[in-house]
Amino acid sequence: MMIHFTKVLAICTVLLSQVLGKERPNIVFIMTDDLGIGDLSSHGAKDMTTPNIDELMKSGCRFENAYANCPVCSPTRAAFLTGRYPDMVGVPGVIRTHRANNWGYLSESAKTLPQVLKSAGYHTALIGKWHLGLVEPNTPIGRGFDFFKGYLGDMMDDYYKHRRHGVNYMREGRKVITPKGHATDLFSDWAVDYIRGRADRDSPFFLFLSY
Repeated sequence: MMIHFTKVLAICTVLLSQVLGKERPNIVFIMTDDLGIGDLSSHGAKDMTTPNIDELMKSGCRFENAYANCPVCSPTRAAFLTGRYPDMVGVPGVIRTHRANNWGYLSESAKTLPQVLKSAGYHTALIGKWHLGLVEPNTPIGRGFDFFKGYLGDMMDDYYKHRRHGVNYMREGRKVITPKGHATDLFSDWAVDYIRGRADRDSPFFLFLSY
C-alpha cells in the first residue's frame, strides 16, 4: 500500500509540475473546523446567513458527492496536506497538548503539499490553525510553509486570549506573538494582508487559511 501511495504522489508531482509550468495560478484553500452541511445558508441554514460563501457557491464549483476522511481536526489536516489517509501518515486521531492523551504525530517521511508547491516555484503560507504538532519538526515552517501566522494547537480555551491549558501557542513563523482580538477575525485579517502583500510579486502563492 505504501508503494502505491508513493507512486501516486510521484505521478501527481510530475503532473503538477507540467501544469504549473504552463500556468501557475494563485491558490487559496479555506478549511473550517466543525462545519456541517446544514450550517450554510446556501445549504438551507435558517439560523445564520453566509452571503460571501453563498456567492462562491454560485460562481464556482459545488461538489455534492464527497466525504471527509475524518470528522475531527488533526487527521483531516494531515490528509489534506499529504494526499494520503491520515492513518498512513501517523495521525489516526487528534494531536493533543499532553503526550499521554496524544493520538500520534505526523510522520517525518510524509511529503506535504507545500513542499511540492515550493518545488514548483510557489510561495507557501499557512494562516490560522495548524494542529499537527507543537514542536519541531512538526511545525508549519518545518513542514514546508514559507510563512506562518496563527495557532499551533488544537482548540483555544478562550478565543480572545488564545491560550490552551494556560499556554500561548500563537506564532508568527517560530516567534511567539500576543495579538489582540477574536481568533477568527485575526486569521481573516492576516489572510487579507498576506494576499495584498503578494499582489505585486512575480511568484504565485499558495495560502492555506485554516479556521
